[in-house]
Amino acid sequence: MKIKITLLVLVALLCTTKMSHAQLESIGSSDYGRIFNITYDPNIQDKLYATSLFNHILVSHNNGVDWEVLFSMSVHDVTTFKDLKMTNNNTALSFIKFKQSSPDNTIIIFDLATNSVIDEIEIPYSSPDRFIKSYSIYSGNSDVILMNTKLDYSTAEHTYYTQDGGENWNLVYSKSDNDEVAINSVAISPYNPNHLFLGRGLGPSGVDGGLFMSTDGGQTWVDKLPGIVVAPIAFNPNDPNDILLGTGISFGSVAENLYRSSDAGDTWEIVPMSWTNEQLDDITVIGFNPNVPNQIIVLEENEIVISNDNGTTWQNHIHDSDNVHGYYYGTHLSFNPFNNNEVFINSDYHPQFSSDGGVTLTWSKNNYYLSTGSLGLFPNGNEHLYYGVQYGFVHKDLTTNVEEDFDILPINWYNQSDAPTLYVDAFVEGRVFTFSGGWFGSNLNISEDHGQTKHQILNTYMNYFDAVATDSFDQNTIWVSFSNTSGYSELYSVDVNDFDAMETTNIPLPNNGVVRGIHFDPQNQGHVVITVGTRVYKTEDYGATWTLSSGLEQLNPGLDLILHIDNNPLNPQQLAIASNKGIFTSVDGGSTWSQIYTELVHQIFFSDVTDGYMVGTVHTSGVSDYAIVYTVNGGQNWTRIENDALMSIGSNNSQVKFNTSNEADIYIASIDLGLVKYTLDLQALSIDESEYSEDFISVFPNPAKDSVTITSSKETIESLALYDLTGKMIHKSFGKNQVDVSALPKGVYLLTIEVHSGQLFSKKIVKM
Repeated sequence: MKIKITLLVLVALLCTTKMSHAQLESIGSSDYGRIFNITYDPNIQDKLYATSLFNHILVSHNNGVDWEVLFSMSVHDVTTFKDLKMTNNNTALSFIKFKQSSPDNTIIIFDLATNSVIDEIEIPYSSPDRFIKSYSIYSGNSDVILMNTKLDYSTAEHTYYTQDGGENWNLVYSKSDNDEVAINSVAISPYNPNHLFLGRGLGPSGVDGGLFMSTDGGQTWVDKLPGIVVAPIAFNPNDPNDILLGTGISFGSVAENLYRSSDAGDTWEIVPMSWTNEQLDDITVIGFNPNVPNQIIVLEENEIVISNDNGTTWQNHIHDSDNVHGYYYGTHLSFNPFNNNEVFINSDYHPQFSSDGGVTLTWSKNNYYLSTGSLGLFPNGNEHLYYGVQYGFVHKDLTTNVEEDFDILPINWYNQSDAPTLYVDAFVEGRVFTFSGGWFGSNLNISEDHGQTKHQILNTYMNYFDAVATDSFDQNTIWVSFSNTSGYSELYSVDVNDFDAMETTNIPLPNNGVVRGIHFDPQNQGHVVITVGTRVYKTEDYGATWTLSSGLEQLNPGLDLILHIDNNPLNPQQLAIASNKGIFTSVDGGSTWSQIYTELVHQIFFSDVTDGYMVGTVHTSGVSDYAIVYTVNGGQNWTRIENDALMSIGSNNSQVKFNTSNEADIYIASIDLGLVKYTLDLQALSIDESEYSEDFISVFPNPAKDSVTITSSKETIESLALYDLTGKMIHKSFGKNQVDVSALPKGVYLLTIEVHSGQLFSKKIVKM
């Protein structure tokens, strides 16, 4: 079945022509980047495409030196994009949209001329759990597709074939009808759409492997290599009869070999070559260089094997599998069509670039990775940022941009515990707290040199480190809170004056619940506010007695939760809390509260530059996508930036630094774009509405029959996007001022216009 993808248009965009200017960039270290499926554009020099760890397609315009996001989807719709390929005669990209344990796994066709999805092909089988294991699209006609699928929580496996883009499918292979032998790879000959290949893997009943070949579109099959476990299959672009294939993972039951056919697959011979022993001993990728007729590269677990004489001789290049910055287990390769010597090779660790045909490799760095653990900001004086990566963290001096890393684990290591939790002391420069688990409980440590030297505060069997705060009257006194998976919490006061003799005192809680917020009153010694579950309590004697605050009764214990607290540095008696029911503020030091925002917010930040400015962040969760909300009038009005305006980023931690009264930097620890900085221009909110007259943006003719022209009297037009009323994007262009509507059906469309300052405007277009 063929379906068409629907992209939601922002409700806010439909309601207003004005949005805040923003800039989003990845700023984390390039030492941890992991991108995959790097593929050269055959038509445009130095242009490359790749997939991120999760939900982004990337593009480079300078041969992989820099990357940017080309396409994204919500993390609720996709776990990762897989198996990126050129298609439609090299005018489009195809890739698998994969989401674990979901029926919504499809093949997406993304048109490169319009930067839009033009097709989405789903699996022709109804199941709550179905995904595409591998696929092949005929090079001359993207309607011809061979698709191997896993179904019903992998109890079934079917391979389907279509010649009309998924309108109709033929079931050409079922694992249950073939000794339960799974399919490793599928391929359509680039020279004949009816010439199909299935590379078989292992089976549970003593029948393994085989190369199934069909010359009639899958109606009949012949096994050409009985008992041979087959993985990659590659066709010589200069010879329709020349095919190579490699053996897959067989755990020693099949000898590792490269096979070659010179008669389009009818007969096969082993290519004489030697291999070193490793763990899996399988061939992963085979590539014929389309620009150099005699060059072939074969990727193996720890070897890259190269022939420059069409396979007459081979040169093995053995790599150390323990070198995480080098080659190990290649997953993809792509030859530069404009430079015969250049090739990108994706390793399971980091991508590799070669300027000599794969003989020597260079680690190709990028800053797109999973930012694990916590994110912390010291905003006073010399500014410092701390962000998690690979179960450790990086300290970035924002004044000098110098970085140092601590406790980073190699990417081939596995840790059973969660990434360490990190909090930054708001008063003491260089003081950070880290909480990490182990076999004998979890340790809370303190460091006053950004993490270089750690001192253990305590060991606990509590699971979570929820909050920490420093007494503004005594910076050697800190309060810390913990909780476990049952919701039981503990609160401690710690004297950190002497690291060799730190004193810890338990503070009885006024009620049971997770303590996610602790605030010391900077004007009154001994006055502390804490959040407990859905309630706020105050003490005036360091926790000896507690008073329950009012105004939060609509938060239901057991159902709701306070998630974060912040205080206004320009008004010490004002506090704000973020909760699943919105934002509440107090102007009397936490005694009484009133609601100023009604939707889920995970973190809230006051400006230390302009009173009344606040930024809230909504994290990626089971019920929410990452989003930003902000106000410039104390919460009377809020502007919300939705996830698709933030490149569909996924994150569960942010920090905000207000630079001026008009600008704030929002640092985001993302799931696949690394450390991201979003620069928010708050000035746009203060511009008088009269400044945006109807003459600012003009669209004519409207109604239109052939094309519309867009003019701006004040700013350069950066991009245009056209949507139909279902929310589907049908056109996207950059740096142009016209949209061709001649081929569109009659009706009403929405045109969004982005100008140089980042302002977005929407106009209704009527097609005659």
